[in-house]
Amino acid sequence: MEAAQIDLRGPIKSRSGLGLATNAAFSPLERPGWTSAVGFRLAIVRFFNRKLLKAFKRASADPAAAQRQRLTQILQTHQGAGYLRHHGVTGPLDPDTFRQTLPVVTYDDLRPWLDPLIETGKPGPEGTLVAEPVEMFLKTSGTTGRAKLLPVTASLADETDRGRRIWIERMIAQDERNALGCHLAVISPMHEDRTPGGIPYGSNTGRIFLSQPEIVRVFAPVPYPVFGVQDFDLRYYLILRFAARKYDLGTLTTANPSTVVLLCRKLLEHLPEIAKDIEEGTICHGARQAALDAVSFAPMIDRAEALAAMQKEARPDPKRAQQIRDAAAGGPEGLLHRLWPMLTTVNCWLGGHAPLYLDRLEPFLKTPQGAIPLRDPGFSASEGCFGVTLSSGTSEAVLHVLGPFMEFVPEDAPDNPGDQTLLAHELKVGARYRIIVTTSGGLWRYDMRDVVEVTGFHNATPMVRFLYKAGGTLSVTGEKITEGHAVTVATELRAATGAENILATFEFTDPPRYVVAIEMPQPKDTVDLQAAADLWDQAMKRANVEYAEKRGSGRLAPAIARQAPHGAFSRWRRRRVEQGAPDGQVKMPPLIRSIEAMDNALFDGKEAP
Repeated sequence: MEAAQIDLRGPIKSRSGLGLATNAAFSPLERPGWTSAVGFRLAIVRFFNRKLLKAFKRASADPAAAQRQRLTQILQTHQGAGYLRHHGVTGPLDPDTFRQTLPVVTYDDLRPWLDPLIETGKPGPEGTLVAEPVEMFLKTSGTTGRAKLLPVTASLADETDRGRRIWIERMIAQDERNALGCHLAVISPMHEDRTPGGIPYGSNTGRIFLSQPEIVRVFAPVPYPVFGVQDFDLRYYLILRFAARKYDLGTLTTANPSTVVLLCRKLLEHLPEIAKDIEEGTICHGARQAALDAVSFAPMIDRAEALAAMQKEARPDPKRAQQIRDAAAGGPEGLLHRLWPMLTTVNCWLGGHAPLYLDRLEPFLKTPQGAIPLRDPGFSASEGCFGVTLSSGTSEAVLHVLGPFMEFVPEDAPDNPGDQTLLAHELKVGARYRIIVTTSGGLWRYDMRDVVEVTGFHNATPMVRFLYKAGGTLSVTGEKITEGHAVTVATELRAATGAENILATFEFTDPPRYVVAIEMPQPKDTVDLQAAADLWDQAMKRANVEYAEKRGSGRLAPAIARQAPHGAFSRWRRRRVEQGAPDGQVKMPPLIRSIEAMDNALFDGKEAP
């Protein structure tokens, strides 16, 4: 594959394999003052990022040197931390010695160091993971199990902020109109509550939002307290109610494409009601007002201040209300452009199992000039930022070699590879690796279980795309069905049946078989379950030769299909959010670990018919 050489200063083209439009599909907006407004905002971004961009250019040309320097900086920052003393580390180490000295770990391995801090607010007998104060904990979405609490330090915030600033600069450089207008980010509260030890915990999206300067936050259309509303349906109504009042919304950002689909569908449902509220200057009315009067907010959001902040932004605007009614009259196709003519990018994941949702967005993204571009927010998680996307329409990201220290092992390597890891400059195009990270937040050689594929290079630094979580694999007889297989098959099945959502697992019949749960778009829709099961079975044979072999030998029985109740996937998602998962990050996986888990998720704990 040809290496990607990207000029940090000029516009760049997408190398997308997703068939998504880039910003080139748009003609400039004919608005007075457009050129001067763009120039002013772009000048500010580049002024504050000028040193970072130079450093990024140097680092991408020599990732080995950049990563050595980052390891030295991380070890110097946390010199004297109890965890490092425990392993005999008293100063900077070169990468080879570092890998020989510290073990590869999981979250459970770090619990003895984290739990005392979480429970008491004080270090355990051997100290803590970091030498800096822990400002808060990030609560992860618990993709592979129960939620985890990850420490945030000042240096971790700086480490991740560097990646975010490069991403923003490239987004604006690719299409300068991305600097215009208001910017809607669907987030969760920075501080949900406090640990037993008194340290606040919450979401990374909220932390990033509140860490921005006030001059940036002023362009957010939704008052921050709205994201702390504890009623799921009311929260989404209020997000849309305040976003819709802004004609000049320029960007929409949320990690999960399923959240964008949800927002679009709720827009269709609620726009007439939203128009009434905007015309009259009410926050909401009728039953929703009663719900707002009774609703709880996240524990660290003051209710009176929250309501006051919302009321301040709820001014009557009959002209905008009529624009909203006109936008709603056209139906789903082109809805976002009609409602927000200045919307130039929607930012959400494009990798992993995101393709399951992207085709559902297509009608909403249409404009007379083409589709509103989609831009991946980068290869990142609560644990840190690991890759920065440089263009729209692709999930490819250049490794963030100015961020954490990163190691890699082949996808099928043992769980504890010791010092047998590769560094960024040693990766090969086309190969798949698990990533192991050392961050400024105390994750020392932490196995992320994320599998990435190297797609090319930016200068000398690998470009990668996230595929799936290692361990997110189902295997009864050695067939090893991954999320990648499941996404491919589910996409084919959805196209053939019109299904809304698809989830697969296995059950231990004799011989064992796979079970596919299918939800249709409308309550009265039905699906031919036998035909659907046959389609899934044949598609999986094509996608996975091991599955085909096991089916051919009779070690696996033919798959069966079950129709999930209408709305089952939405209720499952809502339960996960109500249990504390950040709603912008909730991933609805294409695979689930057992038939019991499927029954609990979609069939209220009952065996599916």
